[in-house]
Amino acid sequence: MVLSLPQQLGYTQALLGTGRWALLFGAYSCLPLLNERLDWVDLPGIPSGASAALSLALALLVGFRIQHAYDRWWEARKLWGTLVNVSRNLAVKIRALHRPEAAEGKGLRNLIVAFCIGLKDHLRDEAELNRLPGFENDDANVQHVPSYIATRLYDVFAEWRSRGDLTDGQLWVLDTEARELLEVCGACERIKNTLISVSWRTFTRQCIVSSLLLLPWGLVGDFGGWTVVLTVLISYFVIGGEAIARHVEKPFDRGTDRLDLEQFCNGIDQSVSEVLGK
Repeated sequence: MVLSLPQQLGYTQALLGTGRWALLFGAYSCLPLLNERLDWVDLPGIPSGASAALSLALALLVGFRIQHAYDRWWEARKLWGTLVNVSRNLAVKIRALHRPEAAEGKGLRNLIVAFCIGLKDHLRDEAELNRLPGFENDDANVQHVPSYIATRLYDVFAEWRSRGDLTDGQLWVLDTEARELLEVCGACERIKNTLISVSWRTFTRQCIVSSLLLLPWGLVGDFGGWTVVLTVLISYFVIGGEAIARHVEKPFDRGTDRLDLEQFCNGIDQSVSEVLGK
C-alpha cells in the first residue's frame, strides 16, 4: 500500500517521537555511568540476573500488548474479507434467482455498494447518507447508516415476495447472505468500540517507564560506556513496540497502519457492478 503524504508525515512524526524518548532515556543513562566513575552516591548494584529477569518481563509485557493489538487488526481484516465475499455472493444470487432488469439491477448494485461505503464511513464517524451512491437525494434523518441501507435491501426482497417473484426457499437463500452484512457491521463496531482497558494501557506504560529507569543501573557494571548506546537501542525498541500497538489496535482509523478500506470498497464495487450492471 502506498502511503499518502499526510500518512508519511504521521509515520515520520511517530518515529521521531519514539526516537526523542529513546534519546531522553539515553541521556538519563549517563547518570549511573558518571556515578560509577565519580562515586557520587554509594548505591548497591543491580545483579545481572535481576536485570535480565526485568528485561524478560518487559519483553513479555510489550509482546502481549503488540499481539493483542495485531489480533484486533487481523480480525478486522478477516471481517472485511468476509464482506467482500458476502457482497459478491449476494449479487450473484440476486441475478440467478430474480434476474432483475437493468434499472432494478443498478438499484440493487447501489444498495450493496452503498452499504460497504457507508460501513467504512460509519466506522470512521464520517457517515453521511447523501454521500453514498443512489442516496444523493435521500433526505432521511439516519443515525445508523448501515442499518438503514440493509433495511432498504430487505424492503426490496419483501416486495418481490409479495409479488410472487420469490419463493420462501429463494428468500431464505438471499437472507443467508444479506444478514451477514449486519453481522460484519456489528463485529466491526465491537472492534472499534472495545479497545484494551485503560487500566492495562496505563499499567503497561508505567512498567515500561519504571523498567527503563532501572535498566542503565543494571547495565553499567558490565558494559561501562556502552550503557548509553544499549539504553538508547532498548528504549527505542520498547517504546516503539508500545507505539505500534497503540496505532495497530485501531484498524479503521485514517492512521498509517489502518486497513485500506477504500481498496475493499473499490473491489466490492467492481465485483458487484460486473454482476448486476452499473
